[in-house]
Amino acid sequence: MRVMEESEELLEQGETLAGEGLLKEALSRFEQALALEPDNPEVIEATGRALLDLGRTEEAEASFLDALELDPEWVAPRMGLAQLAMRNDEPFKALHHLERATALDPDYPDTFVELGRYYGFMGEPGLARATFERWTRAHPEDADMLINAGLTAFDAADYAQALGFFGRALEVAQEGQQKSGARTFRANSLDMLGRYPDAIDEYERVIKYSPEWWEAHANLGICHARNDHPEEAEKAFRRGLRECPGSPEIRDELAAHLLAENRSLKEALALAEEAVAMGQDEIRHLYTLGEVRLALGDEEGSAEAYRKVLNLDPDDPNAHLEIGLYHERRGEVERAEEHFVEALKQDPGNPRALYSYASLYYATDDLETAEELLVRAIAVDTGYSPALSALASIRARRGDYAASLDYIEKAVDAGEQDAEHFEQALEFAPLREHPKFRTLLARMGAPGNRENGT
Repeated sequence: MRVMEESEELLEQGETLAGEGLLKEALSRFEQALALEPDNPEVIEATGRALLDLGRTEEAEASFLDALELDPEWVAPRMGLAQLAMRNDEPFKALHHLERATALDPDYPDTFVELGRYYGFMGEPGLARATFERWTRAHPEDADMLINAGLTAFDAADYAQALGFFGRALEVAQEGQQKSGARTFRANSLDMLGRYPDAIDEYERVIKYSPEWWEAHANLGICHARNDHPEEAEKAFRRGLRECPGSPEIRDELAAHLLAENRSLKEALALAEEAVAMGQDEIRHLYTLGEVRLALGDEEGSAEAYRKVLNLDPDDPNAHLEIGLYHERRGEVERAEEHFVEALKQDPGNPRALYSYASLYYATDDLETAEELLVRAIAVDTGYSPALSALASIRARRGDYAASLDYIEKAVDAGEQDAEHFEQALEFAPLREHPKFRTLLARMGAPGNRENGT
């Protein structure tokens, strides 16, 4: 009896430590409990969770399987195995365990949430909807599940379906937080459906009854900005800052807006620094800080922000890309290449990373490799003008002027504006009197093209 009590106490301590992010300490407590009760499935499953969070996946899998062998009808180790399969990019295993979990415990909502969201992640919105509706048919008053269904549809860009789920959630929501969340998400859907005035009305309704709900202020500002009302966007963000003075998110959104408008950058910097100080584990705040510092010419400070991102997530592809660009600007080619390679490992289809990596080969006259990377970039994004312009340069250097002109035309259609580069670069000298080349240069300086430029 005393052994069981000591084991339970160690288990509770471990769960508390795990909840605080102290995973190694939590694992130590679980292992001590395991030494006392080696056949306790609850202790074995908790050990597996800690091992999984620490990245020790093989040991985690063994723990989950051991727990499942001792208690085949228990959902928790199934969920652990599903999470492991998701991490290992094994969708069929993940779906097997999630479907099995919903069958084992049809009254446990988390399994339906995970399964529905995973179907959405896999690009199967119909199966995601069916999963959520399996639950809501039996529990029609579950507003949280309807909100999750709406978010999954929203992520799949099925905004009409999302709007329906959020509307149903509003009909059954009992708590103020549920209502505010459903209304905010409903407004997001209205905005994406092009119903700008309806979206604004919905955001304002949330703010009227829940002025402390920062998400409504933030999304209202984003909605105004998306619909080309930057002054209204700024007003919304500043009102949000007054109503939610403790919100790092509002500071981040206002800083990003000022940066996008290219004004009040010193204020944007102060806001971004405050957002990071208030929410240090939020990667997006560090991104904004890095972008604002770079806009102010503080390259080292910008790189420092991205290094902090990598401290939180060593595999973050965008942080690797930004640090790679920092080293490239400093002429540190090998270090730049290391970060570009890491960025492409995690996000092999990122056109900006492919273009940046290609620029290293272009600079060393390895045009073949550079072209290969650039072709990959435009295969992902046919309108990525920097890659199109670089391909135009490569073709011109090879004397293939017809293909070069074709790429220049595609770049201009995509918003290329740098006429000066094309006028002065030596590889385009043979084209300077070509009528099509002169026409394309004129188009680069046209007002419409400046508006479309990237």
